[in-house]
Amino acid sequence: MLLLRAVLLLLALPNNGENLATEGPGVLLSPPKERCAGWMAGIPGHPGHNGTPGRDGRDGTPGEKGEKGDPGLIGPKGDTGETGVTGVEGPRGFPGTPGRKGEPGEAAYSYRSAFSVGLEARVTVPNVPIRFTKIFYNQQNHYDGSTGKFHCNIPGVYFFSYHITVYMKDVKVSLFKKDKAVLFTYDQYQEKNVDQASGSVLLHLEVGDQVWLQVFADGEQNNGLYADNVNDSTFMGFLLYHDTN
Repeated sequence: MLLLRAVLLLLALPNNGENLATEGPGVLLSPPKERCAGWMAGIPGHPGHNGTPGRDGRDGTPGEKGEKGDPGLIGPKGDTGETGVTGVEGPRGFPGTPGRKGEPGEAAYSYRSAFSVGLEARVTVPNVPIRFTKIFYNQQNHYDGSTGKFHCNIPGVYFFSYHITVYMKDVKVSLFKKDKAVLFTYDQYQEKNVDQASGSVLLHLEVGDQVWLQVFADGEQNNGLYADNVNDSTFMGFLLYHDTN
């Protein structure tokens, strides 16, 4: 095979007997293009070595913007960052719409006990409960006008007060609780004058306790308690707060 390639190569070369034509002194002319008779191709030569890589070409012009790609997968949640600095307080917003009305609450039980009474005539009987029969207020009926006594129905602290008119004689009035005098008021009558005397006290009462007023006197002495259509003697009391136990 190598021999055949060599013969073909030799045949491809120009004949040694051919003289190169000249065109003037010192100028070589191209050989004639006629093929020699009996021409035979030479043996192919060995492949040449690879040449050195060429230089990088210039950057091409930017291509057109491609279409938006599909969203990627959601990455894992990052660590919590540090708390930032508190910002400046913003302006006050507009009032919101009123909420719905709430359900009615459970009504609390109200404890009530009160009375206010007065005299209708002068009292002449000492050392017995004074019967105040002029009723100003006794809605709970805890004051008994027939006996002149207040009956405790709700345990707690009560406020009692009385204001009496004194006329013609001195007067000494006692406030009683459970058959025991707890408060005394004395007024010495001034001739040709109408005096006033009063007293008040806070008492703790249990259910069933009774409170009343009576004149403390010996016969007609110290019995100047008085009332008419223009002068009143009054007695009152009310529950300040009830016991929680």
